[in-house]
Amino acid sequence: MQSIPYKLRRDRVNEGREQVPFFLREDVIDAEDGLQNNLEEMLGEDVYKSDYREAAMIVAQRNPELVAEVLREWGYDLDTM
Repeated sequence: MQSIPYKLRRDRVNEGREQVPFFLREDVIDAEDGLQNNLEEMLGEDVYKSDYREAAMIVAQRNPELVAEVLREWGYDLDTM
């Protein structure tokens, strides 16, 4: 069954997922529609919010340097001396 892509082997979009609520700033939430539209255009089909959010987390886990770059923009890793 694992050889079948997750999207095709599930009965519901949240099947096999644990709900993990987290907080987002308004500008991040506002940009979600744009991300979803871009993904749907690239893939040629509707994309569920749960799917692209989880995919974004997997991309972050595979590329922690990208996450660190944004965190530095937010003020992490500043020389405090």
